[in-house]
Amino acid sequence: MKTSNKIDVFANTEEINIDFIDNKWGKQLDDYQNYVKEYIKHYKKAQKGNEVSLALYPYMRVKWEALNKRLNSATKQNLLSEKQIRKVIKIQTKIVNTCSE
Repeated sequence: MKTSNKIDVFANTEEINIDFIDNKWGKQLDDYQNYVKEYIKHYKKAQKGNEVSLALYPYMRVKWEALNKRLNSATKQNLLSEKQIRKVIKIQTKIVNTCSE
């Protein structure tokens, strides 16, 4: 195999890996966003005294904290694109705003 062919194969492999990582974290962000919507819904219901939400809320909070920690770690390791980082910040802002109302 010629050197130029090896470089082309390497470049294509690198692009595929980057796309895979972007897709993986994109799906994680979509899941995180959906989970936060559900979390906020139960948080508000728990504030009003809904017994089911009061029971679910502590478990949901633990899971949210774990998801949040994973995404913060990915951000620090530069695994997320700039667009994905903006999305994480937007989601985190939404939860902070809701909990501070």
